[in-house]
Amino acid sequence: MVTATPDASRLAPISQTQRRVVVADELGYCWGVRRALDIVQDAAGKTGPIAPIGDVIHNPQVVERLRARGVEGAGSVDEAVGRGFHRVAITAHGMGPHLAEQAAAANVELIDSTCPLVTKVQRLAQKLVRQGYFLVVYGDAYHPEVKSVIGWAGTSKAIAAKKVADLPWNARRGEAGEGKVAPPRKVAVVSQTTKNVDELMKFTSELSAMVVPEGGEFRLCNTICEPTSERQNALKRLVERDNVDVILAIGGRKSSNTARLAEVGNALGVASYHIERPDEIEDAWLEQATTVGVTAGASTPDDVIEEVVAALATRGFAPPVGGIRPVDPDYVPAY
Repeated sequence: MVTATPDASRLAPISQTQRRVVVADELGYCWGVRRALDIVQDAAGKTGPIAPIGDVIHNPQVVERLRARGVEGAGSVDEAVGRGFHRVAITAHGMGPHLAEQAAAANVELIDSTCPLVTKVQRLAQKLVRQGYFLVVYGDAYHPEVKSVIGWAGTSKAIAAKKVADLPWNARRGEAGEGKVAPPRKVAVVSQTTKNVDELMKFTSELSAMVVPEGGEFRLCNTICEPTSERQNALKRLVERDNVDVILAIGGRKSSNTARLAEVGNALGVASYHIERPDEIEDAWLEQATTVGVTAGASTPDDVIEEVVAALATRGFAPPVGGIRPVDPDYVPAY
């Protein structure tokens, strides 16, 4: 989405001691999330109720609104059919090929709202496996996106991990000895799209040191998506520019990229809190704060962000002039 370059004109005139809210210049809905919502809402409006297998996106407020429009999640195709649905959907996070097979067997229509940036990782995983690499997916093994990538890889030579200690290897190639297990000669890494690039680089640095000796081949494909990186970098700029005392990262509890934003803020030395709703804000967080920084994950709608800003205003924090940012609804990114 298009955002304005932040400058002093976005902030109300303040004294040195006036409390204020500042917002990151990249936050909230990304293009992939908007696309997924458009797909399922359009389909529900034209052809009737739809059951996404899981949450279309990881935001509880949006899930609640979709339910009123005939879009209600199910845990499986069988559950959806049992509840009377004739259409199921793949969420923005993606799903392995088994879902299409299950939908066909149950004779239900399948609607695909997978983010194209996730589809790119799925196809890359297949390519790397064809080239003979053992595939490591850097990410949360329980996350639907990670499960989908491993599903499309279609091999037993694939694993999800966030720490080298989670891998089945404990030695460098060429090391020998009782209990020593070295990695295979060819290992490739892709990442869950919503991870932190600094943590990815730390992980791959340790892993490559195990793989490369004795003729090993290591390949890193940084598949962290641009919207995730943009939001993390925007938060870093906010901290540098505005000397914030507290950061509120707004997004669903299941939202990996929102959790990463809170982690980035804490790593920068600013007390940072992951919240879903305004009523989760604790007064103790704000007692010593003059400037509160606000960011939001890629599945957080604007009105939820605005509710948080309004809640801060009731506590005496001046909101940014002009709202959180201008939006161009027709914008489609180059990636």
